[in-house]
Amino acid sequence: MAEELLKAHLYYDDIHKIRVLETTILKETDDVKETSKDYETKVQEFGKIINSLLEVLRELGDNVEKQKMAAIGATNLLKSITKERESEQAKLQAEINDKTMILEQLDSEYDALQILEATQVETIEYLTQLR
Repeated sequence: MAEELLKAHLYYDDIHKIRVLETTILKETDDVKETSKDYETKVQEFGKIINSLLEVLRELGDNVEKQKMAAIGATNLLKSITKERESEQAKLQAEINDKTMILEQLDSEYDALQILEATQVETIEYLTQLR
């Protein structure tokens, strides 16, 4: 009877149940099934790690973008301050030029008044001597 079962591709297992597969093939199938479950678990864990890594990278990217915008803002502020200082410096230089020109005019006027005073002093002395 055992040979007839083998011809029909039926087998007895350890507890004498009739099986369609040989015991060794059944064990190998169970081993493959267990290995597949382990592999699936590892793939799921890997997927979780990848998702976690992607989230961290997203956060880092957002942080970099914020820092970039802050740096651009600081650069623009610095440029604005530089332009304001250049404008103030130009204004002060123009004021210095105006004051220098006024000073030169006053120096010339002072020199002219000294000459006039000297002439008037001479005239007064001459007229005083004529008396």
